[in-house]
Amino acid sequence: MSAREEKRESVFDAAGDVFASYGFRRTSMNDIAKAAGISRPALYLMFENKEDLFRQLAVYRQARATDEAVHVLSGDGTLPERLIGAILAYEKLFYEPVCESPHGDELMDVNLSIAADDMKQGTDRLVDQLARALKEAAKEGEADFSKAAVKPKAFVELLMASIGGLKKNVASIHEFRRRIREVGGIFMKSIAP
Repeated sequence: MSAREEKRESVFDAAGDVFASYGFRRTSMNDIAKAAGISRPALYLMFENKEDLFRQLAVYRQARATDEAVHVLSGDGTLPERLIGAILAYEKLFYEPVCESPHGDELMDVNLSIAADDMKQGTDRLVDQLARALKEAAKEGEADFSKAAVKPKAFVELLMASIGGLKKNVASIHEFRRRIREVGGIFMKSIAP
């Protein structure tokens, strides 16, 4: 990793903490520069404005979360363990830091308005990776879609939509993780060989 990439990641980490502490509206570029240990002009050389920084932060976190999900998916364990573990790993890196913030709802709303297209591309990448793993698992006899009403990609889209619906209906991260395991388990039983 280059020094420039390391500096950007350092700024993303600092910005994530500042946005979580103050919310999007109350956070200034000066707050982020201070937290990152750089000057405000240096920050503006890296990002056009606060919206640009926030959008790039969201893209960065989603890419990291998807990479981690793919890593877990390719690991050891049964197909249900790997698939559910991949989703948990993704949510831990992408959603949970925002969820734990007192400004989580505001940050999610800003994310949807500023980075909606980028988030869709990132989500599509995750869905494609999970669907690819399910197709391979079906070829290997670890999954059976012959009785399922949907193909692997639609299966994953429906699973992820169900998990997305949990986000507004749980009281804690612990409960969110537990519900992901429950919903994921129900889905995975439907394609068990």
